[in-house]
Amino acid sequence: MSTSEALAAAQAARDAAANIEIPQEARDRARELAWEDGLIELALQQGHSLAEVWQALRGNIDGATAKQFLAGGGSIARPDFWWMKVPTEWGIKARASDPEMGLTIGDLNIGTYGDIPDVWYNRSEIARGSFPTPTVEDMGYTIYDKALIWADCCVPLYEVAIRDRWVSSTDLRWNSLEPLPDDIEKAVCQLMTEQSERAYYQGALLSGWLPEISYGYLELKLFLSTVIYDVARHAEAFRKRALSNGGGLGLQAPTDYNRVLQECRTFPELLATMFVQDSMLLTLFKNGDKIAQNQLERDMYALCARDRQRIMDYQIERMKHFLWKLPDRRDEQNLYFGKAEARMVKEWGDSVVWEPLAILLGGGKDRMDSGKAKLQGLRKQQVQDYVANLEKATFFRSNLNARFKDLIGG
Repeated sequence: MSTSEALAAAQAARDAAANIEIPQEARDRARELAWEDGLIELALQQGHSLAEVWQALRGNIDGATAKQFLAGGGSIARPDFWWMKVPTEWGIKARASDPEMGLTIGDLNIGTYGDIPDVWYNRSEIARGSFPTPTVEDMGYTIYDKALIWADCCVPLYEVAIRDRWVSSTDLRWNSLEPLPDDIEKAVCQLMTEQSERAYYQGALLSGWLPEISYGYLELKLFLSTVIYDVARHAEAFRKRALSNGGGLGLQAPTDYNRVLQECRTFPELLATMFVQDSMLLTLFKNGDKIAQNQLERDMYALCARDRQRIMDYQIERMKHFLWKLPDRRDEQNLYFGKAEARMVKEWGDSVVWEPLAILLGGGKDRMDSGKAKLQGLRKQQVQDYVANLEKATFFRSNLNARFKDLIGG
């Protein structure tokens, strides 16, 4: 490095040090140890981090020693193993409560490590139960309230999700597919296009919200990670089915519902809006044998339904916990449900959505009347299940969408 480069680097280090805010607590501790004024700034200018300065102060490095180290260009800290003395709970031995499941994340919630507070105040990525350092950087989390996100079931659901994961490449028998009539294949491919898009978009949205949730709710973040992975696998499986039997992708699905999901400003609004679609898709996949044209599709719908059931279980328990903790926000949720139901009804009326289902339910384009009647029955079942899921979550819709009411005779 040339002299000019060295001078420039030194100046850059001084500029960077000048922008570091030194906590008053650090300055007070430095005075107690007889550090000269400006010694902390000198350490920072030499490239030492604020964390290293804290280490020296905690290690009781006196001012003369610190000055000597800095004059020689060495480290101001010396090993004293102070980190071994942090007052975390010691002697913990987590044991598997269920030998078949092994050591689960639920088994780790013992002693103080199992204390999941109603509000998590730390803004860093600190592991819950570890001892905090006095100076940390804000990691940008925005969700600190347990009531907004939590459901106790997320802990066991995470374990079930990673145990029951499946691989579309090998768990579905792609070589078993046989040619279908063109109208049937086109209907299958259109439905696959729609479902692949819905699954992908849900995963993309949840991925964007995951960094907003405080690290203190680790178990919930882990479970949502499995949801993101599950719907990504669904998007993959549906896309594969569209491209594996002589068909191809169809017309882009309606985007109205995705738009209303995108416009959600808070996590409770997002999940209330997703609640409607999650319930409808669960019922659709549970009835997959009625629209499946072969064993591969029956297996695919069954696997997707199993994954969707976990999502619905979380949705129900989270809503129940949310309303129990924040009962004054029931009317707010009513608004979200109403908006989501209206968008769902609009999409159900789109020919791109209902015609493929009617063809598959009826057995072809020439049996549309039969298919439409069966689709009416499926829609009724979807609405009934949706209302039942809301009731499980202790929510009773006082102004259910008129189209939904008509379907269930309400």
